[in-house]
Amino acid sequence: MKNIICAVIDDEPIARNILEDFVNQDERLSLQGNYKNAKEALKGITTQPVELVFLDINMPGLTGFQFLRSMTNPPAVIFTTAYREHAMEGFDANAIDYLLKPIAIERFLLAVNKAWKFLRPAINETGNTTIKDSEDFFFVKADGGLTKIFFEEILFIEALKEYVKIVTKDRSVITYHTISGLEEKLPTGKFYRTHRSYIVNIKAITSIEAFTVKIDKHELPISRNERDAFVALVASGKIISK
Repeated sequence: MKNIICAVIDDEPIARNILEDFVNQDERLSLQGNYKNAKEALKGITTQPVELVFLDINMPGLTGFQFLRSMTNPPAVIFTTAYREHAMEGFDANAIDYLLKPIAIERFLLAVNKAWKFLRPAINETGNTTIKDSEDFFFVKADGGLTKIFFEEILFIEALKEYVKIVTKDRSVITYHTISGLEEKLPTGKFYRTHRSYIVNIKAITSIEAFTVKIDKHELPISRNERDAFVALVASGKIISK
């Protein structure tokens, strides 16, 4: 397994230290550098290129957006900011994800999952081959056998402790699986985890109102930590796998 080479760029020492600690806890990541401003980062990354940056938006001198625009071939980016209003602009810059400060380790790991699937599409976090995006179905164990599920038929997936319920247009299938494990099997760009207990099919969404996403006759919650990024992502039309 080849680690993702990454860098942290933030003018706030506490934020930098927290992100560095998070990076060091994830075996999929290798930290190239921890930079206090974008100009310093440009010099370091020019010498030692990285694949991914955790990038603050509001910094003195060059902002995060100006930093990206100054590079011919910028790395993948996960924005980190204390300002919700930057969500839309962040996804317009083709960010993999947008983390709102203060950043929880659980939310950080979800962002890394996205980056891993984007930068290492043939490998999941355990080192096994994932379902190819060209395939349109998968099998799960249910009712004493194997049940075939077509991705396009899924409305949403709900966590039920040790099990998950996969809800399609005309049936529900309960299988012994974690929602995080199943999330890794889903094709890139078609599903979004709106809540720790729910993954939704983007194409199946009817509407989004406040902290609720409506799919068919179902009303599902959107977590406060996910709401701004999710709405901005859907509105921009640039869905990147979660």
